[in-house]
Amino acid sequence: MWCLDPVNSPELIDRLRPHGRHGDFDVAWVGEGWRALVEACHERLVAVFGEYELLDIRQEDGELSFQAFPRRRVQDQPQWSPEESDELSTITDAFRTLSRTVCEWCGATAELREWRTTELTLCDACDARFPDPPVPVRRRQV
Repeated sequence: MWCLDPVNSPELIDRLRPHGRHGDFDVAWVGEGWRALVEACHERLVAVFGEYELLDIRQEDGELSFQAFPRRRVQDQPQWSPEESDELSTITDAFRTLSRTVCEWCGATAELREWRTTELTLCDACDARFPDPPVPVRRRQV
């Protein structure tokens, strides 16, 4: 699986890491083509929430799933308002929607490929270049 990690994306991971639940965020489980979406979503969340808490970044059903809270959870203290939660969802949902048109692997204009074993948003070139592996044929038992 392609991902954004400290080897191929050190600057991005260094910016995301402090927002991780335990300050140890290391991998965004999305392809290189969504790097700009991840960066832009992070920057938008920082602009609005400053110290938001990052839970996970991954591809889910062919879409970017940027999971976060408006701020870190502190036991026995008020968390965040419904308005803050709605605003965070509005931001992350906008990037989820945008990801439906961006190839996860190369960043070109793309569409959801629902026929694949794993749903992916890919451009025509990446879809043709990286076909699904063959499905194992079940043998009849004699």
